[in-house]
Amino acid sequence: MKDQSGTNQELMQELSFLRQKLAQVEQSESRRKQTEEALQDSEARYRHLFEFINDAVLVHFIGEDGQPSRFVEVNNIACQRLGYTRKELLQLTPIDIAAPDKNSELPEIRKKLQSHGHTLLETVHLTKDGRRVPVESNIRLFNYNGQLAAMSISRDITIRKQMEEDLQRAHKLESLGVLAGGIAHDFNNLMMAVQGYMDLALLGLAPNNKVHKYLGSAQQCMAQAKELTGRLITFSMGGFPFRKSCDIAELVRDAVHRTIKGEDVKATFDFTDDLWPTEIDEQQMKQVFYNLTTNALEAMPQGGALTVRAGNVEIQGGDALPLKEGPYLRIIFVDEGIGIPEEHLAKVFDPYFTTKGMGAQKGMGLGLSVCYSVLKKHQGHITVDSRPGKETTLTLYLPAQVEQATAIDPQKSLSTGAVRVLIMDDEIHIREIERAYLEMLSYEVEDVKDGQEAIDAYKKALHSGTPFDLVILDLTVRHGLGGQLAMERLLKIDPEVIAIIASGYVDDPVIEHYGDYGFRGALKKPFNGEEMKNLVENILQRKNT
Repeated sequence: MKDQSGTNQELMQELSFLRQKLAQVEQSESRRKQTEEALQDSEARYRHLFEFINDAVLVHFIGEDGQPSRFVEVNNIACQRLGYTRKELLQLTPIDIAAPDKNSELPEIRKKLQSHGHTLLETVHLTKDGRRVPVESNIRLFNYNGQLAAMSISRDITIRKQMEEDLQRAHKLESLGVLAGGIAHDFNNLMMAVQGYMDLALLGLAPNNKVHKYLGSAQQCMAQAKELTGRLITFSMGGFPFRKSCDIAELVRDAVHRTIKGEDVKATFDFTDDLWPTEIDEQQMKQVFYNLTTNALEAMPQGGALTVRAGNVEIQGGDALPLKEGPYLRIIFVDEGIGIPEEHLAKVFDPYFTTKGMGAQKGMGLGLSVCYSVLKKHQGHITVDSRPGKETTLTLYLPAQVEQATAIDPQKSLSTGAVRVLIMDDEIHIREIERAYLEMLSYEVEDVKDGQEAIDAYKKALHSGTPFDLVILDLTVRHGLGGQLAMERLLKIDPEVIAIIASGYVDDPVIEHYGDYGFRGALKKPFNGEEMKNLVENILQRKNT
């Protein structure tokens, strides 16, 4: 039998042992709570990242056969972008949200995942309402609650794809521009000669003469050839428009009415009363409005309605448009035609892309390409949207001016008289035609074939006291001094020299920015007698005021 002290000692040891165990239990419980809190904190952070990341996150299991099963996790962005509720999206699989034309890529994706455990690719998601959303998807395999799963983080790359398509389109236009620029000069010189001789022949014929009628028809064909050349030149490198302030609303109405005349199409206009002014190349923009209206007519062979709206809009930095911030005019053409298939929307502005047959009334696929190029050179933009079978909407953006341009008073016609003009061109036919045009105005004309002869003739006339009132110089001379260098030397001889530059290279910087080179005006070949008369009289009128 143990004594009392021995019993107490055993009790103390037992108590100490229990205290140690209790301390261990408390520490274990504390660690468990800390672990739970850490897990909860981690879960909260994961959920926060999962929900608030700016990309769509979708998680789905992988079946034993390697096929994707239904989604088990989706974030808010995925729901918003695809247009589904979370409950609806969790009933779908990756195949359900893939664009049909992208389903063929799925076996290759599975193969890469099995080989590497992850893959990065570009594909297209389909929204609940059928819209296509290009995405860049980073897909990775992982273990989810003991099962093999895949997480896809998909970024919307719509804007990036638009920029890539714009760049590709610009490269195509540039390539076409090289071709157009190469043939333009000679072609325009030939048209200048043919048109000029027809003009002069018509002057010697009575209006009731059969030949007069034939030549008139030939002139109409020449005008169409000139228009086609102008459309091609629009693509060439440079090609900045000759801008001036104009009534854009009246320009649109006139172009639309002329185009639909005699057609079973009704045009409706809805323009804001206080449209901001804009500076445009009137001829180029007429072509744009003509092309858009012609497209609408061809989309409505049985007739229909064309609605044209125009208003003011401020472009902000966050807008998904390749435009600088600032004020713009927005002009919208909406037709009730057959529409454009979605797979063609990205190509409609490409040169020579067309879904039309090559019949007598069909173009060559340049219509919308011309519109795109003209808008770009005006620092504007054009977009297209379509609902096949219902309508097509084309939206134009043009930079607006803050203040209304000051109106210019009409100039009085210059009376003809003893005006001396020196013309220089290396083509004898063009010299002959220009001389005839000017002599019909009772001007005294002298012509030379290159820049050096022009300099010599100008100096001689200046020293003899019978200076030329006007000099017209051809920009490019095959074997001799061209118009630009000749002008530089003339300005050293006479800083007050009044000169016009002429060329078939209508997109050359000297033609587009003639004032920077000392010229008072520019003539784009081929030009007719009336165009030459108007410019010459305009310049001489300014000289005399």
